[in-house]
Amino acid sequence: MLKSSNLISPSQLASFFKSTNSRLVAVDASWYMPNVPDNGFLKYRQVRLGANSVFFDIDLVKDDSSNFPHMLPSVEKFNKEVSDLGITKEDTLLFYDQQGIFSAPRALWMFEIFGHDPAKLAILNTFPNYSQTIGESTFASKVQDDIPYLNTKPVTSPTPFQKSDYKSSGIDGSKIISYEELLYLVEADQIGTHFTLIDARGLSRFTGESPEPRPGLSSGHVPKAISLPFTELLASDGSYLSQSALISQFESRKIDDSKPIIVMCGTGVTACVLRTGLQRAGLGSKGIKVYDGSWTEWAQRAPKKFIVKDI
Repeated sequence: MLKSSNLISPSQLASFFKSTNSRLVAVDASWYMPNVPDNGFLKYRQVRLGANSVFFDIDLVKDDSSNFPHMLPSVEKFNKEVSDLGITKEDTLLFYDQQGIFSAPRALWMFEIFGHDPAKLAILNTFPNYSQTIGESTFASKVQDDIPYLNTKPVTSPTPFQKSDYKSSGIDGSKIISYEELLYLVEADQIGTHFTLIDARGLSRFTGESPEPRPGLSSGHVPKAISLPFTELLASDGSYLSQSALISQFESRKIDDSKPIIVMCGTGVTACVLRTGLQRAGLGSKGIKVYDGSWTEWAQRAPKKFIVKDI
């Protein structure tokens, strides 16, 4: 389980870099919605965190045979793509996102589900706040590998490392739920009684009032799901709320630790923002599963009676 100590604030970053016993790799996991005209790799090429920073592309590290955007890849593909970045199982990984808190929790979850030691996984809370705090010139002369400066030297490769031989032993099935499994729970009327299902999309997409950003996809929600837009877990500066504020957000929606929790969103990205927020609030003792296909899969596969609109 990700503890609150694995969320690294800007003020903690320098000491975090110096305190790790293994090599620390900063992982830029920036990803943008289809309707946002930005590119994560282009941003990485322009600025990144320190010398040991790689770009982890969640649009690349996925199941290419699936019709849905971000389904987990095979173990073989995950190993290949991570090896190509030069990451090893011994590395401590600090995930960050140039938007703030958006896609970095997804990347962390992927490494955790493929067996990377959770104690070696952390999230910067947040990169934009750190950038604003230090300014691009503050550490301009400090180019040592262990100094978290803003590296603005242009690059063309997603990694500064030589290829490694990363070996994941398999997927931890306790952290994921499939369409078939969720459909069974819905048909058995177990959502709300035996499982808590939380949807991270915006409220108007959840109710069906607003369209999905993907053309032709119906909006709405899974029966008895709870709406909790991931942005409600973030402060005005884009960082995670304090633990007490997160607890209040979950309590206001009657989300507690009495049942296993399932999180979903549009394609399985911001669902992981919820997952990390739940863990930071001390919830999830009975397990937190990510519905990988999320609404994009559900809206295309589920019977129409299980696509609920509140309008």
